[in-house]
Amino acid sequence: MKKVLLSTIALLVLSMMLVMPIKARTEEPYESRIEGVLMDPGKQWVSEDGILHIRDSYWLGTEVGTLGSSTYEDWVSFNIDLATGEGTLFGKWLLTFDTRGTSSGSAQGKINMVTGQMSGIFIGTHATGEFEGMQKKGTFEGYLLPTNPMSAVLNCEGRVTYP
Repeated sequence: MKKVLLSTIALLVLSMMLVMPIKARTEEPYESRIEGVLMDPGKQWVSEDGILHIRDSYWLGTEVGTLGSSTYEDWVSFNIDLATGEGTLFGKWLLTFDTRGTSSGSAQGKINMVTGQMSGIFIGTHATGEFEGMQKKGTFEGYLLPTNPMSAVLNCEGRVTYP
């Protein structure tokens, strides 16, 4: 009886392993360079405490990196202290890789309008096409161009995970 029970359990475990294949997730380093231009400044106002609020400014550009070349779109919001020039940023981004698919996610960070410096974190949790199931996360550092503060350059690095 004990041998039959153990044999039955072993057979069940083996059959479950055949029915439920194990997906091996792979993770690789990720890096890219983004160059973007402000296309729409969004809604702006200054609160009584001297904070400039910008909502849904629209940036358009390119990203070149680990995944290839893509069109970069970003809808960014800012809160900037006009007395210091320091503030925060947060937004949603979308990368479109021609016929290959898309990747989208969010970002948040800090900005200094005096120096033009920006830094923060990003995460990409939605992807389509050949990127279906892919996720990426990491950090970015960049700056507004001194000659044209309506243009920005960002360098991103982190990890990309494939299903």
